[in-house]
Amino acid sequence: MKKRVISACVMASVVCGLLLTGNQVYGQENMWRVGTILPLTGPLAKNGIKNFDGVKIATDMVNDQGGVLGKKVALVSADAPDPQAAASEANRLITNEKITAIIGTQASTLSMAATVVAEKAKVFYLENEGISGGITSRGFKYTFRTTFDSDMMAYQMIDFAADVIAPKIKKDAGSLRLAIVQEDGGFGTSTGKGLTDRAKARNLNVVATEVYSAKTVDLSGLVMKLKRAKPDIVLAAQYINDSILFHRQAKELKLNTIVIGTTAGQGNPDFVQAFGKDADGVMAGGIPSEISVQRLTAQQKKDADEFVRRYKASHNGEYPNPTSFVGFAGAWILYKFILPKAGSLDPDKLREAALGLDIPRGKGVLNWGVKFAKPGEKNAGQNVYASAGLNQWQNGELKLIFPKEVASAEFKLPR
Repeated sequence: MKKRVISACVMASVVCGLLLTGNQVYGQENMWRVGTILPLTGPLAKNGIKNFDGVKIATDMVNDQGGVLGKKVALVSADAPDPQAAASEANRLITNEKITAIIGTQASTLSMAATVVAEKAKVFYLENEGISGGITSRGFKYTFRTTFDSDMMAYQMIDFAADVIAPKIKKDAGSLRLAIVQEDGGFGTSTGKGLTDRAKARNLNVVATEVYSAKTVDLSGLVMKLKRAKPDIVLAAQYINDSILFHRQAKELKLNTIVIGTTAGQGNPDFVQAFGKDADGVMAGGIPSEISVQRLTAQQKKDADEFVRRYKASHNGEYPNPTSFVGFAGAWILYKFILPKAGSLDPDKLREAALGLDIPRGKGVLNWGVKFAKPGEKNAGQNVYASAGLNQWQNGELKLIFPKEVASAEFKLPR
C-alpha cells in the first residue's frame, strides 16, 4: 500500500510540473503561447507523457535558439485522460486561456473529441500522433495532422505480411491465414478497417476478426478463439496495457503465431520491459523506431542529433521511443515551418501557411517531408509526405525493418 501511495504522489508531481509549463508565464508579453492537450494521467498516460517529452524538448530547443521570429514559445498544457476531458480542456484553453493554436493529442479517441471543439472555435489544431482516418476525413478546415494515418500504416502491415513474411514461412500470399485483433476505440476501429479493406483488396484469407475494449482485464476468451482459428499471423491494433495483457495470456495459453502489432502497443518500451527476451521477434507497425539521422540533410541531422542528445540526458541515457519522436516532429514542424511563415498565431494565417508548405522528403523531420492535403481533397489536412514504418524487437532493441530504403536491420523470422 505504501508503495502505491508513493507512486501516486510521484505521478502527481510529474503531472503538476507538466501542467505548469505554460501557466507560469501566462500574461507575459513577447511570447508565443501554444496549447497542448495530451493524456498525462489515466490509461494512456505512458504514451502521453512520452509525447509531451518530445514536444517539450522541441520547445526548449527552439527557445535556446532565440525562439521563433525573436519570440520564445510558452506551452500552456492540459491533461486529457479521456475524450470528455479532451473536449473540456480544449474548451478551457480556447475560452479561458485564449489559446489559438494547439498541439495534441497522441490518441485518436482524444483527438476526435478535442478537434471538434477547436474546429467550432476556428482554432488551429496540429495532431501529432493520433492516426484514425476519421480525424482528417470530416472536412475540417483548422485540423492538420503531421504524422501518417491509419490506412497508411494498415496497408503497410498487410503488404509486409503478404510480400515478406509469407515467403519466409514458405507460403504464398493466397494460402496465408490472417487474424485481425483490435481495441474498440477510434484507433483500433480505424486501423482494423484499414487492415480488413487491404486484405480484401489483395484477396487474402482473414480467418478471424476480434474486437474488444482496451479497458478489459481478461483476453483469454479471445486468445482461445484465435487458437481455434490457427492464424499464421495476427495483426493487432492495441495500446500498451492491452497489448501486454494479450501477449501474456497468449503465452500462458500457448498461442504460437507471428504478431504484427503497432507502436502504440507492442512498440512501447514498456512492452520489452514486460517480456524481456520473449519480446524478440514481435513487430510493431506505425512510427519508425529510428529516424535514420545519417540520411538527413545537414541542418535536419543537426536538429535530430540534438533532440536525441537532450532526450538521453533527461531520461538516464534512454534512446527516444517512437511516440517521443512524433511529439518532437509535430512541434518542430510548427516552430520551424508553419509559425515563421504565418508570422502570427492567428488561426487563419497558420492555416494558410500550413497549406502552402511543400517540404521535400528528407528535409523535414523523421525523414518525412511536409505537404498537407488541401480543402476538397481526400483527408484534407493530412500530411501526405508522412510515412509509416515496420519495427521489430531484436535483442531488446526496437529496430526499423521496413521500408528497406531507411531500415536499420533485416527482418528476422520469430522463433
